[in-house]
Amino acid sequence: MENNKNEKIALVVGFFLILLVITITLLRSNLFSGSNTSSQTGSQDSQSLAALGYQTINAKDLQSKLIVAGQHGNITALDIRPFDSYAQEHIIDAVNITPSEFPIGAKIDSHNLVVVVGANGTDSDISKTVDELKKEKFSNILVLAGGMDLWKQLVGVTVTYGDPNSFTDQSKVSYVTPEDLSAALKQNVPTFILDVRSAEDYAKGHIAGAKNIPAEELEKRRSEISENRMVVVGINELQEFQASVQLYDMLLASPFVLKGGMPQWEQKGYPETK
Repeated sequence: MENNKNEKIALVVGFFLILLVITITLLRSNLFSGSNTSSQTGSQDSQSLAALGYQTINAKDLQSKLIVAGQHGNITALDIRPFDSYAQEHIIDAVNITPSEFPIGAKIDSHNLVVVVGANGTDSDISKTVDELKKEKFSNILVLAGGMDLWKQLVGVTVTYGDPNSFTDQSKVSYVTPEDLSAALKQNVPTFILDVRSAEDYAKGHIAGAKNIPAEELEKRRSEISENRMVVVGINELQEFQASVQLYDMLLASPFVLKGGMPQWEQKGYPETK
């Protein structure tokens, strides 16, 4: 009886092991298939763009160049999508200029390598943009193969503006009450307070020691931001949340959002300075 029982157990275990191996094999097959599909798409886009006389760069190579160049490097990622698409998600430090906004004059350094970023590899605005750039005597021009669609698949690193209804975005931030923040400051707990309101609102009154970087300047001034125990304060909780998600995407640091924003801090009667 005991032998029969052990044999049955062995059969069941063996069956599940076989299922596990099959499952892993299928997952790996799908994974590599997806990767190959992305690579093939990028290759096809490169060939199509090359046929039009445009030089291309793939997402991985662009990422490497951006890392080497740094924030003040000699590369400009020119995002030509509509502003609402750019605002929702874009490559860090990318400049948003659509074809309808040309000529661009001094908005981009003509000595830079300009990488045109469209929505995808067949974006009709790519050819318009390259032609306009050439008219303005830009000579160092590349096109991102596959555009933002392929960048998100192969690289995945983007700056987003924060959706309060997104579980993913909510997971990027934490919350602190005015009471807890006040107590921490009284106890001299090291805290970097980032005030993302306008310079005018900041001048009217702010938390002592807070650094003012308006929300729209966060990306280009991110080197001024400390990643240690950061609390973001703003005109309301939504502004704080959206700024905090941007900061997480740029710095991979999880900021604290002040519940109720500065109006709640003021309502509680906590001190401000000018």
